[in-house]
Amino acid sequence: MYKVLLVDDEALIREAISENTKWNELGYELVGACKNGKEAIEKIKENPPDLLLTDICMPYVDGMDLTKFVYENYRDTKVVIISGYDEFEYAKNAVKYQVVEYILKPITAVELSETLKKVREKLDGERLQNQNMKKIKGAYISNLPLLRGRFLNSLLAGNIQIDNIKEKLVDYDIHLSGKCFMTALVLGDDFTSFLSQEKDIKPDLGYFAIYNISEEILSHYEQGVTFQDIEERTILVFSGDAGLEKRALQICEEIQKAIMKFLKIECTIAVGQAVDSLEKLYESFADTKKALEYKFLLGGNQIIYAADLRGSSARQGVDVARYAGQVALEIKTGNEEGIRRQIQEFIQAVRDAYVSRNRSIFYVQNAILSIMNSLDTTSINESMIFTEERELLNTIYNKEQLSDIAEDLVLFCVDIARNMKDQKDSYCKKQAILALDYIDKNYGDADVSLNTVCSYLAMSTSYFSSIFKAYTGETFIEALTKKRIERAKLLLENTAKKAYEIADEVGYSDPHYFSSTFKKMTGMTPTEYAKRVR
Repeated sequence: MYKVLLVDDEALIREAISENTKWNELGYELVGACKNGKEAIEKIKENPPDLLLTDICMPYVDGMDLTKFVYENYRDTKVVIISGYDEFEYAKNAVKYQVVEYILKPITAVELSETLKKVREKLDGERLQNQNMKKIKGAYISNLPLLRGRFLNSLLAGNIQIDNIKEKLVDYDIHLSGKCFMTALVLGDDFTSFLSQEKDIKPDLGYFAIYNISEEILSHYEQGVTFQDIEERTILVFSGDAGLEKRALQICEEIQKAIMKFLKIECTIAVGQAVDSLEKLYESFADTKKALEYKFLLGGNQIIYAADLRGSSARQGVDVARYAGQVALEIKTGNEEGIRRQIQEFIQAVRDAYVSRNRSIFYVQNAILSIMNSLDTTSINESMIFTEERELLNTIYNKEQLSDIAEDLVLFCVDIARNMKDQKDSYCKKQAILALDYIDKNYGDADVSLNTVCSYLAMSTSYFSSIFKAYTGETFIEALTKKRIERAKLLLENTAKKAYEIADEVGYSDPHYFSSTFKKMTGMTPTEYAKRVR
């Protein structure tokens, strides 16, 4: 229902219109009937109507002055003039004050009803338009952060025309003023502690929490704006005058500490250099992204300022072959501590070179291949090691930091060293077993010696002697002699053979040497031993 206020100085007309008009049927509610403009103004101030029906000639404040007052103060109120004066000046003023209808007296109830219907149609149309506009405004307000983010993303990408920047800043209520501007990017390094604080916490909450803390601190200092990009990363845009760089780095340090304190999240903040206009802000953001690349080399949980990197970058090469050779040597000797030390030195050399992420990975790949080429792959489990090598070469691209790759490389090389040792131990054990088997089968041959067994095993006497001693605890001659004497004892215990016959059977061509050796091993001569056991 639309509210109507009727104003006419003639009581009969007021009564006639009030009583004879079917207000409710027409969609209206008569909220008052005033006898002059002065009284109407007070009424309007108390309760502004949707429609004003007014006469022109009235005491104190006439209809035109009343219409002017409504036009100047209550633009949403429609005005219909009902007058007995058909004069051009009145009609001209009615148009000036946007009067919707100008009706001449006398007017019938039917005519007034038709006029009210027309006015209601206008009111209905405006109400619908206002409702739609409210929805649009509501949607605009709710999406304002998204619109701001899109604009700032485009600004940092250099896709906004210079003439549109100031206009958009006003449209999106973004306050960036001063002579210096710079950007920073805040990234959470490890969300493990944050996610473990409560059940069902998701990383998205962590991204928003980082943004929220950053926005709160930056807003406190009134040094710029904060927003999230499409990857939910928090981006800071600083603005100010001389000394902004120092101030921005201090704010970044405060943000980093606050995120750790309240969220238990270590974070890396990359900071670009300052520029002297908003049109060049994309240059600062390009610096920021380059600085962020060095997180791979330098590690996380720090503030990386692009200006510092430019001053320290040596752009030197890395002698991959030398480091790979040193690592391979440590692998061959099985020195796990040496492996770790050499790899750490290699990784530090890559860091000192200040090269790109891709170049760093290239150095690591070359190191892996060089290490493998320096090793004797026949002495290791090739199938297993080569599988691990392929996995390492494939996974290093997914690592966030060079230190992670370094740790994987250490584990890979240590695994090779242990595998080589195991393979070597297995090989040596096998050769020792074959040698013992050779003794078992050939102890009766007087010509058996260290040389014959080494010839049989195709090994050098020195290498064989070392591995045989390591796995049996005795020399080959000691093992052979032990075997021969043990066999002789059995023959003396279970047969009636003479000592010289047994000596020949167990590989001694000289019976006297046999007797001497037997007594040395048992404390008795063969004859004494036979008399005792038979």
